[in-house]
Amino acid sequence: MQHALSSRLGQLGIGLLMTVSAMAYDSSKPWSETDDYVRLDAVNAANQHPVTFSVEQLQSLLTRFYKKEAEKEPAPYFSEDEGKRLANWLVPLFAKATKGDDVLFGTSYRPGNMFFVPRSLNAGRFFVENGRLHLLMGMCAEPFDISYQRSYAGGRALNHGSRIKPVNGAGCELLAGNGVERVNNRPDWLSMDISAALASKPVTTFAPAAAPTTFQPAATPGVPPAAAPAPRPPASAAAPAPTSPAVAAPISKIEERLLLLKRLKDTGLINAAEYEQKRAAILKEL
Repeated sequence: MQHALSSRLGQLGIGLLMTVSAMAYDSSKPWSETDDYVRLDAVNAANQHPVTFSVEQLQSLLTRFYKKEAEKEPAPYFSEDEGKRLANWLVPLFAKATKGDDVLFGTSYRPGNMFFVPRSLNAGRFFVENGRLHLLMGMCAEPFDISYQRSYAGGRALNHGSRIKPVNGAGCELLAGNGVERVNNRPDWLSMDISAALASKPVTTFAPAAAPTTFQPAATPGVPPAAAPAPRPPASAAAPAPTSPAVAAPISKIEERLLLLKRLKDTGLINAAEYEQKRAAILKEL
């Protein structure tokens, strides 16, 4: 009897030791960047998959999703670093997904990019339908929670959102704007027209609004004909009789035109070839 009691006490001690060890191990390993993931999820849907994106395209699209946390200013739903990593992971999954697949994500970031701050968690699902990229949120800026630790056998899964009903207590609401719309007026569901969003990106980054300056020199060659008054000789024709003294007037006009032509060339308004061509034409009038 004494042997049975000591045996049972020993088993209890071992069990307690294992529990304490597991808790100590779990609490010493907070969520890290290596725990972030993306994966396909089979659903009853008719998504427009597969889709071919480039990393740059997806990264650009992800920057358009904004959130609003209580008493905070609107901010991107994904941090800059988080968006870059996520875009790289999503490209092969969208290319591989079928119409019955959503793309799930569970990602993390450090608020304020401060290395000593525990990571916050985002989770949800992406899918493409009718040319629109959808983001359905399940978690937003969730503070670190040890029970989310995937390496621990008892950890609970992240919430990836649902088409059926909105998520409660997500920590933020998603914002419409910047080419993004709410779906069914839900604060956890956004969508955007992919083609329109990608086409609008060059408009904001294209500095060739300065391009008109490159066209200006092409327009300036039109100035010489206006400045060089070819039709002016009729004024000299209005002079008295065409006697030899009347030749002096045209010569001064020609000198004027030659000087003007040289000024246009010196200031770069016409090139050397145009200068020689127009100069020869004026000299022919002599």
